[in-house]
Amino acid sequence: MMWLFKIRKVLLYLTLGPLLLVLLHLLIFRFVSVPVTPLMLIRAVQGEDLQHEWVPIEEMSPLIVRYVIAGEDQRFCMHQGVDYEAVRRVVEEVRDGQRMRGASTISMQTTKNLYLWPSRSFIRKGLEFGLVHLLELFWSKERIMEVYLNIVELGPGIYGVESAAQHHFGRSSKRLRSAQAAALVAILPAPRAWSPTNPTPRLGAKVQIIRRIARSMKDEQTECVPHANDAPSTRTGPRRVTSKKPKEQAEAESTDEAESGGLDSPAALKDKDAPTHHQATPKKPRSGKRKKIKSKRRRRSR
Repeated sequence: MMWLFKIRKVLLYLTLGPLLLVLLHLLIFRFVSVPVTPLMLIRAVQGEDLQHEWVPIEEMSPLIVRYVIAGEDQRFCMHQGVDYEAVRRVVEEVRDGQRMRGASTISMQTTKNLYLWPSRSFIRKGLEFGLVHLLELFWSKERIMEVYLNIVELGPGIYGVESAAQHHFGRSSKRLRSAQAAALVAILPAPRAWSPTNPTPRLGAKVQIIRRIARSMKDEQTECVPHANDAPSTRTGPRRVTSKKPKEQAEAESTDEAESGGLDSPAALKDKDAPTHHQATPKKPRSGKRKKIKSKRRRRSR
């Protein structure tokens, strides 16, 4: 009977030990920036570089916060970690013979990035399902969004929207244009395969869908993350001049959008300040020396 007691004790330690570590981690990083995640370490061991820069959510463009809700989890402010409505729809689609799609929420993705490994398995999904409730219990929705946007993978060795904005567009995440912010959100399902600066027709269509959904979202869909409601109008075309902006600034922004073909066009994804490598070199003006020689010859012939 002694050995049975020891087995129970070991199982108790194996169960409670990791749980206590997770609780301690949640309490600490509720206020402190997350320096590294298991996925970052896995990729580093595989030989990839690590680009990761933490910024508070207030220093990000409110557009990208709004677009993430629109593109990844439109019921983010309404569920408690698991969107059972989305799970029900996925089950019905599978029963009807349709291809199975994901139903992960932003909270579940944050849990996976913080504590678990990237490969898909029922074990990982089960742990994710249990841990997400602890995450929702200890952290606010705004904190979950802030951590998610700072640790999510957005390319090989690139983590967080700040590093992604600097890498892909050469600007901070606070200065992202509308199409650039939507393009970063659009690559989230496959950040290692898709590029926000070289969009395929499918990715371009996804950018437009994300922006259209973001424009039509209701207040209750973003009320848990107040910064998302600070986003300016996301419509394309010339902007109206308001009293809050100088006329010259508004005209410059309208001209910028018009020249790039609108914010949904591929040209809008490129930074206008970025150097171009294929500019035509201006032709040098011809000198009048040859004409003078001809005139001398004419004089001699005369």
